[in-house]
Amino acid sequence: MKKLLYILCILSMMSCSWVKDDIDDCPFGFWLKLHYTYNILDVDAAPKYVTDAYVYVYDEAGNFVKRIYVSQEMLKSNDHRVRVEGLAEGNYQFVVWSGIANNHYAVSGDALSIGDFRLALADGIGICSDQLPSLFYGYLPAVHYDDSYAEHDIGLMKNTNQLACIVVSIDNQLTLSPANYTMKIVAANGIMNAQNQPVATMKTTYEPFVKESVLLNDPDYGTLNGLKFGLSTLRLMGNSECRIILEQKSTGQHLFDISLPEYMGMIGSLYTNSGRALGVQEYLDRQDFYTIVFFLSGDKGMLMQLQVNSWRLRANNHLKL
Repeated sequence: MKKLLYILCILSMMSCSWVKDDIDDCPFGFWLKLHYTYNILDVDAAPKYVTDAYVYVYDEAGNFVKRIYVSQEMLKSNDHRVRVEGLAEGNYQFVVWSGIANNHYAVSGDALSIGDFRLALADGIGICSDQLPSLFYGYLPAVHYDDSYAEHDIGLMKNTNQLACIVVSIDNQLTLSPANYTMKIVAANGIMNAQNQPVATMKTTYEPFVKESVLLNDPDYGTLNGLKFGLSTLRLMGNSECRIILEQKSTGQHLFDISLPEYMGMIGSLYTNSGRALGVQEYLDRQDFYTIVFFLSGDKGMLMQLQVNSWRLRANNHLKL
């Protein structure tokens, strides 16, 4: 019995509550752990893709308290954790943005209340023809802050999308060339608030940053000539209008003008996560890269079918033109 008491005494003296010195590795401080698992593969890709972090700290009522910047080097050295210190004890909420230091984005309401925060395209919300760099968002509702050790997880969402769009004529009745046709995406998503929701009613037109001729080898139609467009957008929303348009330059005629979220959502229902089908918005938020092939027929370019990644939608069954 005496030997047991002796061992317990020694163990207690070695614990964090008894010993504190410079080589002590006991956990301390208030930390935010950043994850990026909200992707189509459901794996944590934060170490590979999250380059920096701006943490906006607000009190429980939404008043701005401070902003914390953490570089990529600091994130890596702390296992993608952000140390928060110097706050009075109380409840706080945290908004995280990664990528806003890039000159493609502009922030307003930077030191105002959470309701006044705005993130926009730096060149305004009229026309964007750039390849947008990666942008991530995360939010942690009000949690208690004090001097005790705590680590809180913040899941990030990617707010940018890249689309590789290919337009081909399946019967070669339509001559496609970069000089004659262009593609664009029109959506009211050029300004986001601190809840990661679009707030602008004015629409942004996303124009191609890449436009070139291409040959497509298709298992159904063989080798097809066409056009390839590279486009970037901010967050796609399933509950607001977003159109993808192929336009003939000389006449302004639209060969097609269709709802992008609607058809993306139809494809998204074919994906599952932990055995459940993805909803439209979840699919749009998890998927960040799309390859879309538009199959046209006739000299007027009727849209017969489209392929999103590896899934095809046909005009007679799916497409509403």
